[in-house]
Amino acid sequence: MKKISLIGVLVLLSSVSFAQFGFVKKAEIEKFKDTRLVVVLSADSSYNASVKSAVERYWSFTGAIFAYDTALKQYNKPEFSFLVFSKGKAAKIKAKLCSSEEDFTGLQVLRKFRRRATNEDIIARAFCSNRIDTFNWETEMIRGIQMLNNYFNYAIEAKGELTPSNYPSDKSMMTARKLLIPDKFLEIKGKVDAPTMLDGEVEEVSREDIEKAIKSQDPATMYFFFSFDEKYCNKMVLTSEKSELMYYETDSPDKCGCGAKDLKSMKLAKDKANK
Repeated sequence: MKKISLIGVLVLLSSVSFAQFGFVKKAEIEKFKDTRLVVVLSADSSYNASVKSAVERYWSFTGAIFAYDTALKQYNKPEFSFLVFSKGKAAKIKAKLCSSEEDFTGLQVLRKFRRRATNEDIIARAFCSNRIDTFNWETEMIRGIQMLNNYFNYAIEAKGELTPSNYPSDKSMMTARKLLIPDKFLEIKGKVDAPTMLDGEVEEVSREDIEKAIKSQDPATMYFFFSFDEKYCNKMVLTSEKSELMYYETDSPDKCGCGAKDLKSMKLAKDKANK
């Protein structure tokens, strides 16, 4: 697969055009909107508390109910859809959650509940970190739920299919926000520094600092985030407030840093949006 630039996360899955945020065909979105989302809970109390809080605060596209994974038979009907967490092969996550036949770590919305989701089951998905400990679940769920809710609300209003070049988040929001990059993941060589390449503020910070910005929904920052699988590293920049997608790019699994190409591409998108 060729690298995908600009905003939006599209990959081909069989004969269906599939986005890492969801199916781009509007008929799928319309059908999903008429369902009630069953948020599947597990034996992990930290995950349960975090996903419940995020759904209650940030999910608005459909109605939602919560049910444990041992009591879902009654909901396997067309009027229900399911939100689960899928652990990929590279995930360092102790919680016993679900999986997917495609290597993927993050939230998935399914037509039917399966502990191991098939590609045909998936309505939508949102990346999460490969390493999640007890104290990381809150911010992972805030970002994932916000990203899914953003996607569905954009898709339902779109005149056609959403593509990498027309994903409608407002890239001009980058202008007034400082870019936070996790320590050791800024990869710049040469004489030109990161703030110059981006034409904006850039700061390397700890994961904890980024999590604080997400929890407080800081309107003054955005942050660099990545999630990798056996084929790709999926690199993103999102606003700390509302998790609006500002930038997306794929690279090889061993190249998850934020480099000169990423910063220059972000600047081009920002400049274009400000014209």
